Amino acid sequence: MKNKKDWYQRLWNIVENHIIPIYKRHRMSGEINANAMIRRRFFVPIAALVGIVIIGFFGYIIIEGYSPLDSLYMMVITFATIGYGEVHPLSDQGRIFTILLIVSGFTVGLYALGRLSAFFMEGELLNVLKLKRMDKALANLKDHYIICGYGKTGKKVMDDLLHKGQKVVLIESNAERNEKLKEVFHENLLHIDGDATNDEILVHAGIERAKILISVLNTDAENLFVTLSAKDLNPIIKVITRVEDASSTPKFKKAGADFIISQIELASERIVSIATTTTDFFSFVEFADNKEEMRGYKFKLVEIHEGSDLIGKTYREANIPSRTNLVVIGSYTSSENLQVNPKANDVIHLGDRLLVFGKDEQIHLLSSLAKA
Repeated sequence: MKNKKDWYQRLWNIVENHIIPIYKRHRMSGEINANAMIRRRFFVPIAALVGIVIIGFFGYIIIEGYSPLDSLYMMVITFATIGYGEVHPLSDQGRIFTILLIVSGFTVGLYALGRLSAFFMEGELLNVLKLKRMDKALANLKDHYIICGYGKTGKKVMDDLLHKGQKVVLIESNAERNEKLKEVFHENLLHIDGDATNDEILVHAGIERAKILISVLNTDAENLFVTLSAKDLNPIIKVITRVEDASSTPKFKKAGADFIISQIELASERIVSIATTTTDFFSFVEFADNKEEMRGYKFKLVEIHEGSDLIGKTYREANIPSRTNLVVIGSYTSSENLQVNPKANDVIHLGDRLLVFGKDEQIHLLSSLAKA
């Protein structure tokens, strides 16, 4: 009796220390790449087969007192339904156990065969190959944009970035939206079906090599969590996030968000601006964005670095419009105050950030002047 108790204890230790932890990891893991997808598809049938083998092996030892070799032999011929005959005459309990072993083995075998057939016949193999191609593309991606959320705002941001030729990784967890995304194709777009609040998903999206993360999820709590995770995984990444409740702004600043967009505040400022003036900045931006000939123009902040010949010169002496064809809208000084329309006699200092308007090549020219 003591011997049987020892075998029971050994069996339970195997289940508790190995089977249960693997099952928990399987349940908690997300399908973030092709290998994970394959593991999830075949984990249950493989785990069931291994479980039956272990139970059969220890079962004959415990119930019939077989040696390990006899138990292994009996378990194999029973599980394979070969029917060579019993190693030793079985007791009634042994026969019942053998019947259950045959039925369970046959059932699990059919289930495993069904999963394998579905994998090849129902398009799952194509999905795996697609994920492998995406994994390879993600591994080589850098200085890209990560968008979390494919709602109205996320879709608009994605479309505009793709229109500008930027590389985008989109993360979305909603099943219905992910179905729509299957119809969207662009060589610069990679789509991950997953939860952006999961660190593994962000890592899979290449957050360590990304330039900017834009979080436009449904709730402030989700956006705040993504901001915290993003800054933890990549402290130098720029995070742009949306807030629904303006009172949450201080929390996002503490979390490290670089730019916080409150749609309510933007809307109210736009309404007041339109109501009190004939033309406002937002109207100009909207006008420029809708004109094809204005598509190549953009606003940009250019920082003045050490060694630049612009340092110590007045705006008249620097003559930026003539040298670059850029329009200087304003300047952020070291005190973080924005000076709109700098005067000709104002001096350019180290660390100033010039807000300019123009084309990419013009902005690149000023950037080179600002560095050396």
